[in-house]
Amino acid sequence: MFQHILLPTDGSQLSRDTAERAVAFAKAAGATITALYARPLGQSENYGDLVEPKALDRLVSSSEGKSKEYLGFIKKLCKDAGVACNAISVVHDSPWEAIINVAEDNSCDLIFMSKHGRGGLSSLLLGSETYRVLTHSSIPVLVYRPPELDASRRKAREKARERERKRA
Repeated sequence: MFQHILLPTDGSQLSRDTAERAVAFAKAAGATITALYARPLGQSENYGDLVEPKALDRLVSSSEGKSKEYLGFIKKLCKDAGVACNAISVVHDSPWEAIINVAEDNSCDLIFMSKHGRGGLSSLLLGSETYRVLTHSSIPVLVYRPPELDASRRKAREKARERERKRA
């Protein structure tokens, strides 16, 4: 069904866990993976006086190293599993747009990504790259949520219900 999967990463542990799951999925489907890291746009005119130019240079150069590290992790997973993999690093100020653009430009037929699970005010203020990809992409998106994330949420809901019962 799916032959070419885009796998964006931000290098977090959740992204690594998602990459492991995506590689297993790709292997079972006989699909190839394009791994993506969207590096921050490092042009001072985009930040005005908010960021000192030297600090911006450090940010951009450190993002190049992160790009190699994050994409290298996925390439190794793919190699070990026998899954064909292409790694792309792009410079973009909007990760969700980069994800969609790279998926379209590389004829991917599935975007496989994680959701960090931020909720409430944090999600509202920070926004959700996953949500933006889901709402703007014409390519199917598979959102991976690790079982332990759901388990911790269930426990929190159970505790809240228990507190409500005690109050009643």
